[in-house]
Amino acid sequence: MNIDRPLPEFTGFFKNARAGKLCFPRCDGCGAFHWYPMPRCPHCRGNNWCWHRISGVGVIHSFTRVEHAFDKERAQDLPYIVALITFEEAPGVRLISNIVDEDTANLRIGQSVYPVFGYPVGDQLAVVFRLIKIDTEAHP
Repeated sequence: MNIDRPLPEFTGFFKNARAGKLCFPRCDGCGAFHWYPMPRCPHCRGNNWCWHRISGVGVIHSFTRVEHAFDKERAQDLPYIVALITFEEAPGVRLISNIVDEDTANLRIGQSVYPVFGYPVGDQLAVVFRLIKIDTEAHP
């Protein structure tokens, strides 16, 4: 998905991402978050929602290492890690993104990650995530 030409329903997501903000749809009626952006809330069917900013700190729910290029644009990025990320601040949202600058040997389900905006992925700019590292020497 190109950040410069997103599908119409993702325009708000990428506009906010270009400004360094991670935002998800949140219903004005019931207050629930939802992801994939839709014209109506999937929880209450209300049609008033807005893009709500969260800190972006998430948790790895699942991940895999991709070693086969599914398209020519990503061949130079191999191998790369794709993760399903959840957010305490946006219950119900599960975002598929990349984990960068890490090897799968260092990743565990439940680890915390933070967003990196405008990261080059192939010929596109994307919102990706990095692992939040804890200094084990300072905190035995």
